[in-house]
Amino acid sequence: MMKKNFLLQDQSVPTNRGFYTPDKRTTAPQIKFKRIQKFESKKQAIGQITYLSQCIIARLMPFIISHHTKGKVLFWPDFASSHYGHNVLQYLDQNDVQFVYKEFNPQNCPQACPIETLWSILKNMVYDEDWEAKTINQLRRRITRKLKEIDIKIAQQMFLGIRKQLRKIADNGPYEACSF
Repeated sequence: MMKKNFLLQDQSVPTNRGFYTPDKRTTAPQIKFKRIQKFESKKQAIGQITYLSQCIIARLMPFIISHHTKGKVLFWPDFASSHYGHNVLQYLDQNDVQFVYKEFNPQNCPQACPIETLWSILKNMVYDEDWEAKTINQLRRRITRKLKEIDIKIAQQMFLGIRKQLRKIADNGPYEACSF
């Protein structure tokens, strides 16, 4: 649950009921000391073992081997905990796949992570007009169809200046390079 600020102290406002008391000494301990959860628990997040076996070993490595040279690939994960699990990092190290360490991965800096912008565009296209998937296959087909609608030249343009941008971040820090 996200932090909420209540400006009114009126008990007639439904969202304020139970948050205010005229005398905190008489407030029951189960109300006074009630813990709230800041964020919902993750229900469908995958762990590092699943990520390693299903994503890295089954998909990423075959793709790298068939289309790239290992030494020229830089794996740049987002901040999901499974992406930085000990087993995942150890496997990438053992297989000579360079990756961006968490401490060097700038947060909230779209200029440094154009893939996040691309994913955002794709997500908006997939869920356009409040579309909802009923099955995983339906979602897979929709994503595939929407990927084909993305202009490849625009996608390539998004990634063209990434080396220059990363150099700017390395030289001047993420705040200067990632300001809007």
